[in-house]
Amino acid sequence: MSKFKIFIITLFTCLLISVTVAVVYQNIKYDKLAKSEEKVEDECIYETISNDVNEIEASYTEPKISPNASLTIKRYYKECGHTTSEYKNVSEDMVNKTREELQNMYPDFTIEEFSETNIVLQKQEEGRCDEHFVVKDENSNIMIYKENQEGVEELYQNTGISTEYLPETDKINLRNGVKVFGIENLNAFIENFE
Repeated sequence: MSKFKIFIITLFTCLLISVTVAVVYQNIKYDKLAKSEEKVEDECIYETISNDVNEIEASYTEPKISPNASLTIKRYYKECGHTTSEYKNVSEDMVNKTREELQNMYPDFTIEEFSETNIVLQKQEEGRCDEHFVVKDENSNIMIYKENQEGVEELYQNTGISTEYLPETDKINLRNGVKVFGIENLNAFIENFE
């Protein structure tokens, strides 16, 4: 190799080492600068507050019922001890009412929950609820009876479901009559036989 080529390679090697050292040095310098900027010095000024400060009352708006609020009406029946729930949207005459105005509209109810989007009213009722059902086997068909306020069974629905292929224990239970509370429970019970 010629002396000129060795000189050029040496020159480029020195230049490359110099650039690398400079980059490393700059990174270290910027890291120190960044760390020093992260330090926050607390320069709080403490003042004493005198007792003769006038307090200003902040404005407060009482929550009002939104037009898209949901309403739950719960009824607790003393005789049977059941609670029924009815879910619906608020009526137009309830919109923008405060808790107090709602209580005046429904004096027989207790407001269990009140917010702009959710209202829960509860009332205690004498007697028993109307969601007592008896499911029976009659003439190899599943029949549903509803118990009225006096406890008398009235035909509610003929399901059209045959008991012919049911297990013997189900047949015996249905002949004796199976009491079910609530529409949801009734539907779930009947689905077992479909």
